[in-house]
Amino acid sequence: MSTYSYDEIAYISTSFPQTHPIKAATIARLFGVAAPDMERCNVLELGCADGANILPMAQNYPNSTFVGIDLSIKQIEAGQKTIRETGLSNITIDHKNILDFDRQGMQFDYIIVHGVYSWVPEVVRERILSLCREALTPNGVAYISYNALPGWHMRGMLRDMMLFHTVQFTEQTQKIAQSRALLKFLSDSVPTDNNSYGQFLHGELTRMTDWTDSYLRHEFLEEDNRAFYFHEFSAAAAKHDLQYLGEPELSSVLPTNFAPEVQGTLYKIARNITAMEQYMDFLRNRTFRMTLLVKKEHKLNRSINPIALREFWFGSAARPLNEKVNLDAGVKEDFRIGKSSVTSDSTLVKAVIVALHQAAPAHLHFKEVVTAVRELLAISTNGIRDRAQTEQEETVLCDQLLVLLSRGMVEAIVRPHVPVATSFVGKPITSPLIRYQALHHPSHVTTLRHSSINVDTFARHLISLLDGTRDIDALIQGMAEKVQSGVFSVHDDGQPITDGAKLTTILKPRVELVTAHLAKLALLQQP
Repeated sequence: MSTYSYDEIAYISTSFPQTHPIKAATIARLFGVAAPDMERCNVLELGCADGANILPMAQNYPNSTFVGIDLSIKQIEAGQKTIRETGLSNITIDHKNILDFDRQGMQFDYIIVHGVYSWVPEVVRERILSLCREALTPNGVAYISYNALPGWHMRGMLRDMMLFHTVQFTEQTQKIAQSRALLKFLSDSVPTDNNSYGQFLHGELTRMTDWTDSYLRHEFLEEDNRAFYFHEFSAAAAKHDLQYLGEPELSSVLPTNFAPEVQGTLYKIARNITAMEQYMDFLRNRTFRMTLLVKKEHKLNRSINPIALREFWFGSAARPLNEKVNLDAGVKEDFRIGKSSVTSDSTLVKAVIVALHQAAPAHLHFKEVVTAVRELLAISTNGIRDRAQTEQEETVLCDQLLVLLSRGMVEAIVRPHVPVATSFVGKPITSPLIRYQALHHPSHVTTLRHSSINVDTFARHLISLLDGTRDIDALIQGMAEKVQSGVFSVHDDGQPITDGAKLTTILKPRVELVTAHLAKLALLQQP
């Protein structure tokens, strides 16, 4: 990985929810490691680019300290400008080589290495692991992502083809354009009927439409790019007295997503956790891993007691497809999460998902989940209400929550994120960093849940006004002033509106609607 390649074509940097220390702390607590509290901790990111991943963390946790380094001077300078403009004082990002990084005796509770390990030479990979051992606090957790085998074999084949084809070109823009052209040629030329190779090429071409030039350049055309079997990475970590903890999502750690007969075979043939994870990668044809490491001294307890979930907070991105869900036992209801859907006829499962959906984007503590479920079941017709009040029912609820966690339908966190407003009243407010991103980072803004999302021009300018000093009337006035000064335009029947009275009439419902939507996206703080 050369300085030149990342300065010439900067890697588009955003936040990565899976890297958030709350995720690492949650998995650690589930497996018996008392990971440090996010409220007061030290976080290091190796390969931080422009800081887009740790800047939001620094904004949301002012009593913690954040350090980032990267080899791209251009991206570091961009990140340093953001730090100055937003007034953050608990974060520093510097232009440094990982090999030359001097932590000056500082210990870190969380170390983040995202999108680096596979793309650097062996000597740098060794330094990453030695830093994790040296710099982690006793209960600290390191996150390292990398391309994984066996799944990457197929993409590695495409990389080899692209490198062969583009060796004749000197300009990076040519190499990128020719890589796209090659993949299209292959996809168009190889038949897909009864041809798994052709089907793979067609699928990659479809996915390529979402690949940015920077992603294609640094994922496929970078000088260093090596994928690893999990057992290889685990052995490399063990040489530095580090052990595998898990992955940020519990659903990718547990074998319970496989059919019972598959689970049975896995437990028979897997002699240890490394073998279990490797066999599961074989079954999933895994292409990418996000691995959490802790020091080898920890004795991990991998038998999760569902009762332990009483101490956690819960959220869910799942939403019911029906506006009014029938909670009666045996009645099937469909829920969607991302591009996937799940069907359940369980009264308790349906009530949990509905309760968390209604609370979104906030998380609910277990006790709040119990209360919300009881309230939902109290108005159902199946008489579950009384039983749900008992200690036995709470135990059943813990069991069901663990099942939902293992399937990726529910998220558990060891402590709540920054409190969010689930609706807007009074004078809505968002963070200085989000307001800055809205005007200066056209690719994304980062929610208070650490996810990156795109918002349109209207929403961006509205976000820039959400400093907690304006009520709805003042927001409408502020947006009108932006339009009248030519910052952006508002149209009616295709014609730009500049008349003050008409502009206010048009802006009012839109400002109200968009502000409410921003709350649902976890962009508004609690006052």
